[in-house]
Amino acid sequence: MPEPTLFLLTNSYPLAKGEEFIENEIDELAERFGRVVVVATQTRPGDVATRPVPDNVEVLTAGGPRPTGRAALLAAARGLARLPRSSWTRDLLRPPRRLGLEAMFEDHARATAADLLSRIPALELEPGSHAVVYSYWFLDTARVAMLLAADLRARGVVVDKLVSRAHGYDLYPERSPLGHLPERRLLLDAFDAVCPISQQGRQTLTAGWPRYAAKITTHHLGTADPGAPAACSREPLHIVSCSYLLPVKRMTRMPGVLAELRSRGVDARWTHIGGGPQTEAVREAARDAGVADAIDLRGHVGHDEILETERLLHPSCLVNLSSSEGVPVSMMEAASLGIPIIGTDVGGVSEIIDDGVNGRLVPADFTDGQAADALQGLAKLSDDDYTTQCAAARRTWERDFNRAVVYPRFCVETLGTPADADSVS
Repeated sequence: MPEPTLFLLTNSYPLAKGEEFIENEIDELAERFGRVVVVATQTRPGDVATRPVPDNVEVLTAGGPRPTGRAALLAAARGLARLPRSSWTRDLLRPPRRLGLEAMFEDHARATAADLLSRIPALELEPGSHAVVYSYWFLDTARVAMLLAADLRARGVVVDKLVSRAHGYDLYPERSPLGHLPERRLLLDAFDAVCPISQQGRQTLTAGWPRYAAKITTHHLGTADPGAPAACSREPLHIVSCSYLLPVKRMTRMPGVLAELRSRGVDARWTHIGGGPQTEAVREAARDAGVADAIDLRGHVGHDEILETERLLHPSCLVNLSSSEGVPVSMMEAASLGIPIIGTDVGGVSEIIDDGVNGRLVPADFTDGQAADALQGLAKLSDDDYTTQCAAARRTWERDFNRAVVYPRFCVETLGTPADADSVS
């Protein structure tokens, strides 16, 4: 059988910013498929490629961001006539605004697909050739992937697999407008496999849609081996965090936690890597807590520089206080450096933190005192026990989040590429 073409549908990768984690996967996809076509579906005019891709990867853009304002109302009006029959359920009208959300979603997906499909002839896919269609998100890109697969089949192309990952905003209804994710049944019916990136995500999806449980499987993301572990130190206790500063990350809470920890006599400092809208709010919280001189807000650091930055900080631990997560790439990268992790027990965080073994879990609705307890416990470990936790963090990464392990497995088990015994065993 001729080697299939892989279509990978993203939001913006490899243009603009975001979806950096795809950079850890693209080489494996390019190695296993003779031709990869990346379709960036939500780019803006003027966006340019910001990351290199392998030689056999072609990049297309189609569509654009979801409409807003008056354009969103017009899209919803158009979309009402386009909604598939399966979308018309009793729950759709509770509240009625869900119908508008559903209609706008469908209109946007169809407009994006029409833009993409106008370019398909130029790809010269012959009838009888094979393709795999892979959506990186289980929302807008997934609906476009469905429409792409249908068009390819109409042209005589054999679509061997229609596959999607699922992460966070595209998986948990409570994180979406009106607590509603559009066209779930339609998507789940159509896809051969849906792959949440965490076990908790799989449980959420199967609980809501048990009839589709057989096609829902967990496949973690993975990161590259950074080489030698970091030289972690607890003199002083150096707490590091790494995220874009949004409310969901709750980094405005960290100054209060640090103040509580220092009030107990622990010589502790905090460095945050990453900028974002809440940068000034974090600074204000630090001033209010009286710890401004004990924090270092590094701002934006290029993704390629994050690991080396963390290594040079000689961190004691990485902390994550998010109210919602999948399995954060920042945690995977910290674990690969042998850095213990303190994190809230939300989403898939417990899949990387083995409480008391390679770090500590704190309650999702933690108090400053509870977070300080976890950090103080790390500070009080004997040197041998602390070293053991660092080694355990690295082992967790090697087993479950090493890209050299997880991506070959995903390709074989989900995308249907030939097995490589050395890489997927």
